[in-house]
Amino acid sequence: MDRKTTKNVSLRKVLSLIPHNKRRKAYGAIASSMILALLDFIGIAVLVPVLLLVLDQETTLSYPFVNRLYTNVGFQSFEQFTIAVCLSVVIILIMKSLLMLAISNSITKYLLSLYKYYSKHMFRTYMYRGLIFIREHNTAQLVNNVNGVCLRFTEGVLGQIFSIITGCLLLTMIIAVMLCYDPWLILLAMAIFLPLSAIYIIFFRHKMNENGRMENKLFIQQNKTLHETMRGYAEIEINNAWQYVNKLFGDRLKQFSECRRKASLIRTATGRIAEFSLIVGIVAMIIIGLSANIPMDTLKMSLGIFAVAAYKIVPSVNRIVNCWMEYKRNSFAAEQIEEAINDDTDKNTNDTSAILPFKQAITFDRITFRYAEDARTVIENFSLTIRKGETIGIKGTSGAGKSTLLNLLCGFFKPTNGEITIDGIRLTPDNRRQWQNNLAYVSQDVFITDTTIAENIAFGKMPDEIDRHRLAKAINAASLSEFVTTLPYGVDTVTGEGGCKLSGGQRQRIGIARALYRQAAVLLFDEATSSLDSNTEADIMQAIKQLSAEHGELTIIIISHREHTLDFCDRIIELSRHA
Repeated sequence: MDRKTTKNVSLRKVLSLIPHNKRRKAYGAIASSMILALLDFIGIAVLVPVLLLVLDQETTLSYPFVNRLYTNVGFQSFEQFTIAVCLSVVIILIMKSLLMLAISNSITKYLLSLYKYYSKHMFRTYMYRGLIFIREHNTAQLVNNVNGVCLRFTEGVLGQIFSIITGCLLLTMIIAVMLCYDPWLILLAMAIFLPLSAIYIIFFRHKMNENGRMENKLFIQQNKTLHETMRGYAEIEINNAWQYVNKLFGDRLKQFSECRRKASLIRTATGRIAEFSLIVGIVAMIIIGLSANIPMDTLKMSLGIFAVAAYKIVPSVNRIVNCWMEYKRNSFAAEQIEEAINDDTDKNTNDTSAILPFKQAITFDRITFRYAEDARTVIENFSLTIRKGETIGIKGTSGAGKSTLLNLLCGFFKPTNGEITIDGIRLTPDNRRQWQNNLAYVSQDVFITDTTIAENIAFGKMPDEIDRHRLAKAINAASLSEFVTTLPYGVDTVTGEGGCKLSGGQRQRIGIARALYRQAAVLLFDEATSSLDSNTEADIMQAIKQLSAEHGELTIIIISHREHTLDFCDRIIELSRHA
């Protein structure tokens, strides 16, 4: 078995993952859990007077405080006194319940604030790791880590710790009172419930840990299958692959359901065994009491007190054991939280509107690049100077490194050897964001969000931040005006998921309009017309030519495997594939 699936995460490790600026509130949450236990205990305590009133009137009035209360208030009968006590208990229970709701809500808010912290931190960490990291990892797994794993850690680990604290403290208070009243009762309760807890903790701890890991793994696989199925619908339909996809989905769904069933069975069994143990305890108390010739009145009182205590002991033990199981089941999440928090990826790429000056030239100086130390060389000893205002075409066979060259220029990849300079300033992680503010990128598959055309063109801006005048100019320059006028809501028409309501040419024009709205100094076209028909490609290339002619200060770099699309370029650079 994989070593990682059996690894346990210590409680100290879990608590160390709470950020320093949130630890004070963590102490507050612990204190709130203690208050919850106290309120729960009060809920039991107020039931005892009612029990005493019902079971033994004379003993109840023999207590000095109760007798003074009964006499001084002026009750006309014991029945009136009993009704008043019962109503008081109801009022106390209502107030207790409302207070418990408020405290539970504050704990939930704290846990959700931690969830938001971990999720945002993990998301930022993944983004900072760059394009290579994203490409090397499965999207479904990364999405699950950011959302599901972070939620599992806050609710399934930290939340369970707070619940365990509440349950343990409540049990401690009940045990303390029972010890004062009758030590024999607490010995009986411990004889019943401690073995139950020990059995679950000893025998099911590792099983629940493995169960949680397996469920998370299966959940990722299901999401992956769904994502791939939706994305590849046409290919699945054409290749008559529905039977294969259905079987794959069904098998994983069956495994996931089985995993959930086992966890639910263990949790349910805890409650049933606890209830069974309670019945056994009451039967044992009666048999032992009668065998020891304990007076029936005394035995009835002991049974009543034990029943009231068990009213909370059973669910408390049940909750503690189940919370512990859920804690073990979700504790694997701490490993991924820790990995994200302790990530040492360079995070100097801060959001900034500053722009790295570009007035002269971009220089590739003896650039060599490979994805890993033992991987093949994609680009080797490549040098090129691109002057501002030039239109450069780059061609080459598949795998020659054309797109890699653009990724290097964008700062997504770091050269293995050599350097890229802008007006003599070396491109580094520190100034990468400032350089990227000069760039606009149009790929073969333009990134379109399921929002309006306006939001897609002014990508990165909130709707109320969009400059409508600049938007109109970009639409006109990208030859989109005629298309936009045919839409029911104009630029405020929603494009659909991935731009499914748009043609290929319209998506490309939106990409060009986005570049123009951005007012970038450098336009990058990465096989932007390779998936279009010849007429649409000609229209798009004509729009790019017009941009080049009308804006002489624009630097345009075009990658294409079709040489005729590069005819108007000032220079054409050919890359060859390395072995």
